[in-house]
Amino acid sequence: MRRGLLLASLLAAAALGLAGCGTVGDGTTVPMTLAAPPQTAQLDWLEPFPSTAPALIFGVTSFAITEHGWSADISIDNRSDVGWKIVDHNDQPALDFGLLLFPNNDQDEFEHKVNTFDIPAARPATSYTPALPVVLEQGATWRGTMSAPGALPGGLWVRFVFGPFSSVGEAPKGLPTSAITWYTDHAYHLEEVAAEPA
Repeated sequence: MRRGLLLASLLAAAALGLAGCGTVGDGTTVPMTLAAPPQTAQLDWLEPFPSTAPALIFGVTSFAITEHGWSADISIDNRSDVGWKIVDHNDQPALDFGLLLFPNNDQDEFEHKVNTFDIPAARPATSYTPALPVVLEQGATWRGTMSAPGALPGGLWVRFVFGPFSSVGEAPKGLPTSAITWYTDHAYHLEEVAAEPA
């Protein structure tokens, strides 16, 4: 199984709403649910790219939903011999850091959607603590929290997105020369509001 998927850019599709119905990239209608209740999850995901002799390792330590929004403790570990430029955090619209919402956690279906540029728009992070580096230098690790206001629909599956990254100088052998955007193989199932007893 591939550990993640790469794209030079993310093509946006309709974002999922919280009421009525929403669509997922291919036009499939997905019934919306009530907003997910406050919850926390210890995830401890580590996803290396490439899977052997990784240049970058993407981590999601924990995820939380509060009454006001969501946050995720994440990390990026540069194991390569070059620096990786992250879009300047002052250029917020160009950043892809955030999360994606899906009706299920089917990996084959997800990979097909990414490979055909048919995934929903990201729910972008709007805050980073500490600030993202402009360049993640050789051997460096950034750990921090990304967050954003707003509710998420209960019952859906969350995957996280990192990027874009471009190598400073020539990319290591075997890595793409275009920008890299990373989508997690792992997915987290959002809890739903408990049904009222009959």
